[in-house]
Amino acid sequence: MILKIFLPRLELQPYIDSFWLFESDFGVPVEDNRVIAPNGRAKFIYSYLNGLSTIDQGIKTDYKDQDIFFIGIWDRPVTLSSHARITGTIGIELSPSGVHRFTSYSASEIVNRIFSFRDIYGMIGRQIIEQLTNTPDPMAKIEVLQDFLVKIIRTTNRHNAIIDYSVSSIRETSGLIEIKELERKTGYSKRYLDMLFKDHLGISPKTLASIIRFQTFYHAWANSNDTMFYRDNMLDLYFDQAHFIKEFKRYTGYTPKQYANERNEFGKIFYRR
Repeated sequence: MILKIFLPRLELQPYIDSFWLFESDFGVPVEDNRVIAPNGRAKFIYSYLNGLSTIDQGIKTDYKDQDIFFIGIWDRPVTLSSHARITGTIGIELSPSGVHRFTSYSASEIVNRIFSFRDIYGMIGRQIIEQLTNTPDPMAKIEVLQDFLVKIIRTTNRHNAIIDYSVSSIRETSGLIEIKELERKTGYSKRYLDMLFKDHLGISPKTLASIIRFQTFYHAWANSNDTMFYRDNMLDLYFDQAHFIKEFKRYTGYTPKQYANERNEFGKIFYRR
């Protein structure tokens, strides 16, 4: 497995957290548990070689190659699989406050859901898919995608200073900021912030804070060689062990002890950078 990281164009950098190219001779490893924990980011996924499949709440869905998928912010774990053959996938992970820049839809309509670009962007979505299909070189495909995304943000021209400030506050505190403190700093009620977040992100400030807090821990664990890392490194982020175990199971489907005994190199590869 090879994961290559790219820096987005300057115009896209405020709205994109991660831009990567994944290549494998044998698809997603079958010996791995392939759990993808939520990270608070909507995504564009373009599989130009080999399609992908997801298992969400026991339901398997297949996504063919040569299509681009718009994946809303997910707030539960999903399992990824593919056929055992040469695989090439381009992934673009949007910042939490960036998702609404790329669509006129309310984010509440795409949370925990996956749509083809054909469904989101209509004719221009079909045109960009066709253009990518006719562009053989992966690096050239990346440039085609970036051209398209720059046009989209210029067309939608969506901006919300309250969302930008709130998301920044949540991320800067590793998800530890109290919602009451966010109310005080913004001058808006929890009800209004919930409504705003649902429209622009698809999830509430409390859920985003919970995901960011978990991701802070998970990133450190993915970069540790100690499978029992969680035993001594959870109380900086969680009230107690029971709170930690509940949140961990919510976002992985496993208890920490169970997960420590699982092989999930595929899921962790995206954190080792």
